[in-house]
Amino acid sequence: MAFTSSVYWACRFWTALELDLNSVERVVEYLDLPQEPPAVIESNRVPAYWPSSSNNDALIRVENLEVKYASDLPAVLHDVSFTLKAGESVGLLGRTGSGKSTLAMSILRFADPSSGRIIIDGIDISTIGIHDLRSRLTFIPQDATLFSGTLRDNLDPFGEHTDSECLDVLRRVQMITDSPQQISRETSASSSRASSRPASIRDVERESIVGSVSTATEVDSKTTVTLDTKVSAGGTNFAQGQRQLIAMARALLRRSSIIVLDEATSSIDFATDAKIQATIREEFNDSLLLTVAHRLRTVIDYDRLIVLDKGHIVESDSPWNLIRKEDGIFRGMCLKSGSFSELEAAAKAKAEHQ
Repeated sequence: MAFTSSVYWACRFWTALELDLNSVERVVEYLDLPQEPPAVIESNRVPAYWPSSSNNDALIRVENLEVKYASDLPAVLHDVSFTLKAGESVGLLGRTGSGKSTLAMSILRFADPSSGRIIIDGIDISTIGIHDLRSRLTFIPQDATLFSGTLRDNLDPFGEHTDSECLDVLRRVQMITDSPQQISRETSASSSRASSRPASIRDVERESIVGSVSTATEVDSKTTVTLDTKVSAGGTNFAQGQRQLIAMARALLRRSSIIVLDEATSSIDFATDAKIQATIREEFNDSLLLTVAHRLRTVIDYDRLIVLDKGHIVESDSPWNLIRKEDGIFRGMCLKSGSFSELEAAAKAKAEHQ
């Protein structure tokens, strides 16, 4: 009986030890993973104005770009070259696996090129630290991420803006609306925080307009949102569309010259999508907008479309020129969408407006 009990406990301890050693093995594998480039390269810092929205020639230049996810894997992008101007709105289109998301990620150095280079406002991004790069660009992912804390913390985590500015961007993305009773009751609340950076003349003018706005507004009849509203981990207490609007507000607050959207409205309804698209068109006119799109109507009125297929650029032109191209890939996508007439009318209206 004692021998049987000893064998039982020996097997049990051995099994537990094996499971614990599996955890150690995984930690060792993580230690051997290749590291990201340095956050800051002191010998090569970027200027304070970089990237400048006044660079109308080529704010982003991609030259013979080839990207692999690993050295022993085939290339995902092949000899990709194009230029993007400041203030342009450009859509990236293509079937699943065509490389459009990889191209967008390469601009933020989530995937470094195996050959070729990406130049932003005259600087090769492979020569600077990833903090200097990513802190100057704005990326809005497909599933917007929010952090535990308050709504104010999510909009302005480093305390660089006033409450008035935070409320202003929430209003501009239609996340909140004003109530007359709240305006009179919360006059002093919106200016409770001091900005840590000097305000521009434009900021002062905006604060004079928004300074008396309340911190409490109603999104709908059931939900009241303030800058002190608690946000759960991942923002699960907000709907998907609301998380996207908050991400848009965060982008507006940063005033980046380059904004990258990776299928930012793919998992929300058409009504919310229409609200977000209206915000994009009204508020990001001064920024270079690069959008990875899954809905053709999202980018049909953009300045230019880049169509990828199997890692190659197969078409690049205005929506109106592409939709009129016989046997073109983009035209085929529009025909298969079931709303060709609507897309053609929107592309034509954009061309006539230009």
